[in-house]
Amino acid sequence: MQIQELSIDPNPHHHELNPVLWLNNHLRTAVRFKLLRIARHFADYLNVAKLNLKDVTLSGSSAGYNYSNYSDIDLHLVVSNTNGNDELFTAKKNLYNSEHDLSIENIPVELYVQPADQKHHSAGIYSLLDNKWLVEPVHEEPTVAPKDIKSKARNYASKINSAVRSGNIKQCRQVMDELKRLRKAGLESNGEQSVENLAFKLLRARGQIDKLRKYITKLESAELSLGEQDEN
Repeated sequence: MQIQELSIDPNPHHHELNPVLWLNNHLRTAVRFKLLRIARHFADYLNVAKLNLKDVTLSGSSAGYNYSNYSDIDLHLVVSNTNGNDELFTAKKNLYNSEHDLSIENIPVELYVQPADQKHHSAGIYSLLDNKWLVEPVHEEPTVAPKDIKSKARNYASKINSAVRSGNIKQCRQVMDELKRLRKAGLESNGEQSVENLAFKLLRARGQIDKLRKYITKLESAELSLGEQDEN
């Protein structure tokens, strides 16, 4: 994939919050109620006796000024104690998101379970329960050059393509873990305007992250299956 030929803006920028979601700097009432209904449905799906729900928050690019046509709505169920269910929550979150095609005004909704003591890096974080900003986004001009984002994305894309060509599940998992680790480090050091985060989002918009994730699932299925060659 030639990242330099992409028509996607690697660092979109607006002077107002997405008017589809926001009105006078607050979440539109209909949007808020629908997202809360989705959150309740997801909580029921998790089927945990004591979820210890503390808040439901909206974050990511849809809660800031760098949204695009490829943005989604990051909807977090913030829980005070995961009770050792972290892996279960992750598995159910992935399954729920794959089984449900949810959107608000054609903007996809992505569900997460977030421990309350886990720091979440986002330009904006909005509490749906309290209907107010926890972290209000600040309007700033982009600081990262598009060429730097595309260069980093090309490097990531090369790693993804190499892993997929290898057909090696361990290598594919290592690349996925590396991408997540680099993005996390970028968010912690420079926030959403970090080159690592913007490169990750560019690849995600082009379907590269999803391609790797689905290929890992395919390899896992093959690893767990029994065929004629295995029987001999």
